[in-house]
Amino acid sequence: MEQTTSPPSGYTCKLSEEALKKAREELNEDPSTRLAMVEALRERIKQSPDLCIQDDDHILLRFLRARYFNVEQAFKLLEKYHKWRAQSPEICSNMRPSSVRGLLEAGYHAALPGRDQDGRKVMFYRIGKWDPYQFSAYEVFRVSMISSEKIIQEEDTQVHGIAMIADLAGLSFSHAYQIGPRVAKKIGSITTDAFPIRVKEIHLLNQPMLFDAIFAIIKPFMSEKMRNRIHLHGPKTETLLQYVDRDALPPEYGGTGPPLDEACRLWTDTLLACEDEFSAMSYSGQELVAIEEEEEEEEEEVEDEEVEEAAEVEES
Repeated sequence: MEQTTSPPSGYTCKLSEEALKKAREELNEDPSTRLAMVEALRERIKQSPDLCIQDDDHILLRFLRARYFNVEQAFKLLEKYHKWRAQSPEICSNMRPSSVRGLLEAGYHAALPGRDQDGRKVMFYRIGKWDPYQFSAYEVFRVSMISSEKIIQEEDTQVHGIAMIADLAGLSFSHAYQIGPRVAKKIGSITTDAFPIRVKEIHLLNQPMLFDAIFAIIKPFMSEKMRNRIHLHGPKTETLLQYVDRDALPPEYGGTGPPLDEACRLWTDTLLACEDEFSAMSYSGQELVAIEEEEEEEEEEVEDEEVEEAAEVEES
């Protein structure tokens, strides 16, 4: 495993040799200049004094890796991330896992143990475990944000990315009623250009006819590249094995990993043990200058073009 001389922050590279090789080839990461690039991003942040952004080396590296070590693009992603959080108090004002304990304990979601054949972390969701009369779409979205914030701390996840799997069995009009354009816009924005994570694939299982109407609302807010990474499997869950190996999947879906209920319990325990950590992440948005909705809408088209330019190095 490659080691670096630790700066005052105490950063030491924890990438596996495989991940380090991939980071060099796909993300333009050079161990000899890595910390210099971090410092360049830190200096870029200082040019925007109205922003109050944590500039820990570990955090800044997430954004650099997500934008192929292009400092300006990494800064824009970081800025977009903080603006998104400031404008989403219904999700981010309380990031404590205990705030969504009911959803977690119901077995709605888990980051599955281990990784798949491509080194990706596998995120699993079961819509049928979401009681829409008890939890809002924003609380469901908060579960994803909490999990994403936790797994992105892993350097291997920053490099290899994630695969998302959602079993849509049980999707009902009560669920659909909560997913309007406002929620759809937030989902599209955070998955496309406002979070430093590489979403490599999205797999949807057991989707009912109702799904088409819901996806029609969400689709316009997603980039074409992200839309192309969505795979619809219907009831044929065995086709999932063409993309994710058996070792990474639970037996209910043709895999040899731990049962999904067990994986959900383990992940719930992991998140609830981080209550203090996520309490510090709860976010009022007061640290940022207010952003008017009209300004954001005017900038979206330009920003989206910039993100696509930053992603020209196509991920394998």
